[in-house]
Amino acid sequence: MTRLLSALLLLALTAGAAAAPAVKAIDVAGYLRQQEWEPADEGKALKSPVPDVAPVVFYAKGNSVPSCGLLTASADSKAPDYIELVGSDPGVGFPQCLGIKSMTPFKLQNKEYFTVSYLARETREDTDVHFHYLVRDRSKGFVTDAALTDAVPSSPSGLHPRNPVAVKPADGVRLARIAVLGRAYPAWRFMERDFISDKASSFAIFEDRAARRCQFVTEAGAAAVAVAHTTFAPEASCDSILASSRLEKNGKVYYLAMFAGQGKRQLVGVTSVAANGDIASETALSAAINRADATKNMAAAKAALMRQLQ
Repeated sequence: MTRLLSALLLLALTAGAAAAPAVKAIDVAGYLRQQEWEPADEGKALKSPVPDVAPVVFYAKGNSVPSCGLLTASADSKAPDYIELVGSDPGVGFPQCLGIKSMTPFKLQNKEYFTVSYLARETREDTDVHFHYLVRDRSKGFVTDAALTDAVPSSPSGLHPRNPVAVKPADGVRLARIAVLGRAYPAWRFMERDFISDKASSFAIFEDRAARRCQFVTEAGAAAVAVAHTTFAPEASCDSILASSRLEKNGKVYYLAMFAGQGKRQLVGVTSVAANGDIASETALSAAINRADATKNMAAAKAALMRQLQ
């Protein structure tokens, strides 16, 4: 009976997998021909990490400066949808697309996101770095998240357009997390200086200086977990934030927040993110560090945490 059930389960899973059609790569060349656009010579063109989003850099009909955008696979398997990133009218000359520099998938608030960084020459002297954000819609596929895109400002490259600034893919993810977490706690002061963003998770600190409180927020692609400073120091106030740091050990990521309580006593709170995304408040580890008086600085606190983990 057990073998029969296992066989039936395997058959069902195989049938389900076969029924789900694979996403086909977008025919960029065919789309450009249909629109009568000429592809721009980019040398080694950027490849998308997902098949249902493709970058396009091109010369529109009658235009002598490059434009760029994204093609996204439509849910009905018809022609792909076009999302404009940079475009200008024929004969205008600006803005110009100087290339799509990175495309990075990530997860945030239980949603599948995609960030695209690109360079736009706005005037003869000004070249800006921009980020555009897509979010996966169950019925439509990837669509623009206008609120998030508008929340992340462009920034001047500060360099000549022929030698543009190197854009790091992680920058777009970091800025998205800052925008989302900052909006989530409007009554608190977001400490951007102490924000940490890595490949799969992030750590933010918020303070209410008037009430002498602070809270630590950890997220790993799903719902963020906020923990009050009193979780780690029940009798203490949080008068100021001193530092934050990160330590990876035994398959977990540990985030440390150092704050000053009454009498200028320095204390540490620790949260962790497991490999499966589970978030925990490490009260025992925090108590051990604080009891050992290993909070003179963050280096001492991290050394004490490492000893606890060995």
